[in-house]
Amino acid sequence: MTESVAFHPRQAHAAAGEAIPGSKKFPFDVRVLDRSSDRSDVFALRYRAYRDAWCIPLDAKEQYSDAFDDLDSTVLLAAYDADVCVGALRVNFSQPWHSADTMPCAALYPDVRGVKDRTPGTLAEMSRLSIDPAITNTSYRTTLYASLLRAGFMAAQVANVSMILIATKPDWIRFYQYMLGFKTIGEPAMYPPGTIPIALLGASFTETQKHQRAQNAFFKITEQELASMKRVIAPALAMPAAA
Repeated sequence: MTESVAFHPRQAHAAAGEAIPGSKKFPFDVRVLDRSSDRSDVFALRYRAYRDAWCIPLDAKEQYSDAFDDLDSTVLLAAYDADVCVGALRVNFSQPWHSADTMPCAALYPDVRGVKDRTPGTLAEMSRLSIDPAITNTSYRTTLYASLLRAGFMAAQVANVSMILIATKPDWIRFYQYMLGFKTIGEPAMYPPGTIPIALLGASFTETQKHQRAQNAFFKITEQELASMKRVIAPALAMPAAA
């Protein structure tokens, strides 16, 4: 099943002549893909993006995925332009009944397990952010990047996440620190499939909300969007009977 999450800029923006969903200025919509969805276009996009950056070798299948994509606690967010996948982001949840191992970063950054032990509630890791390398328009790429992060924060909000973790390249650290209040956790590590040290950043969800509202109205989220997101990611948040 493939669901769409309503993604609307603030009404004030629309009134001021800003783009609205489906317009040429804002042509993409964000969808939530669960394990029953056909996710091949997301894995193909991820392959193109990572291959373009010379992070992975050539592969005849032209798909890039890993075991964390198949966890029940994983949600994939994908942005589509005229039904063509142009961007994607993965969110891995670690609920109180989970071990830290539901997050890809746990095996790479020793500090993560301590963070898990000290943090009440749910943790979320955002990773595998991919944008179609054929897109060269800087404004479009920036809006696409921000919309995927915005959807990720929306998922974190309805999941009652206490802390968000993000693995990022060194040149993006200042963005996350300034715009969203993230702080560095531990030493950089070689996050697969990268060939450069990747920083792991973390922030309480409350702190990121404060920065979102103070720095960028683009991140304002409506109740309609939250209700839609809560409905479509409910399977990833459900406690297994065995737990």
